[in-house]
Amino acid sequence: MGQAVPGKPRDSDHLVPPEPREDCLKAVLKLTAFVFAAVVVQWATPLPVDAATASQIVPHKALYRLSLKGAPGSNDVSAVGGQMAFEWRDACDGWAINQRNLMILESAEGLTRSVDSTMTTWEAKDGSSFRFIVNKDYGAGGGEALEGRAQRTPSGAVTAIFTAPDEVEMELPVDVMFPSQHTIALLDKIAAGEKFFSAALFDGSEFEPAGFVSAAIGLEVVPEGEEEPLISGPYWPVRLAFYGPENKTESPDYELAVDLHENGIARRLEIHFKEFTVDVALQRLEGLPRDGC
Repeated sequence: MGQAVPGKPRDSDHLVPPEPREDCLKAVLKLTAFVFAAVVVQWATPLPVDAATASQIVPHKALYRLSLKGAPGSNDVSAVGGQMAFEWRDACDGWAINQRNLMILESAEGLTRSVDSTMTTWEAKDGSSFRFIVNKDYGAGGGEALEGRAQRTPSGAVTAIFTAPDEVEMELPVDVMFPSQHTIALLDKIAAGEKFFSAALFDGSEFEPAGFVSAAIGLEVVPEGEEEPLISGPYWPVRLAFYGPENKTESPDYELAVDLHENGIARRLEIHFKEFTVDVALQRLEGLPRDGC
């Protein structure tokens, strides 16, 4: 995984260790796959998606607030703040996503460390290509920029081509999924009443090949007294475990708990790390019109 060389260490660096900082950013970037609207891709795949499921998807933009869930534990992180904002729009032959994430970690001594990132992606509706631009700012710890694309050939071979930070090609599994396809496939499993779903996933958020995601799907929940029409229908609690390409253990790098509606909107999320849990609460939601291309 590529990472910028940090600047000169400060005396306070040990109060918020680098590992939670890096894992937090990686997990927040991965939220893209579960909070933006997507549509069905039309090429054959071992995990086909259903057009009826895709027709229920709602293009939208949303703002989420980040906070520490529960009381601080024995780790160095005593508080979490920040927000995640994104916008999904129809780009005629593809789907364009713009996302901004800011997470602020505070130590018991009151010192803070922030991770700020932007992620712009475009995914072809026919599943043939995926483009990404990612910028990460670690504050005093430096930053990182990622850019590139992934292409699927008619024969089914998939290659990720990074142009930044270095020009590198990475071969991906033939059954790898891009974010929109994975979201729809997950919703398809929910609609079919299935309880488990696993897949290789590539989204360009790290300088590495595809990772692996395993999902456990809970029972349907019908919210009571919900005034927002877009999230007034039933949702399903989903627990997703993320494994990086170098992780060969049974323990995931981190986990996400997502309350996911059948229209592709996540009403609430939690990021579970080994040391603490971040609550991701929906603050503002707006449906977007479909482009008439």
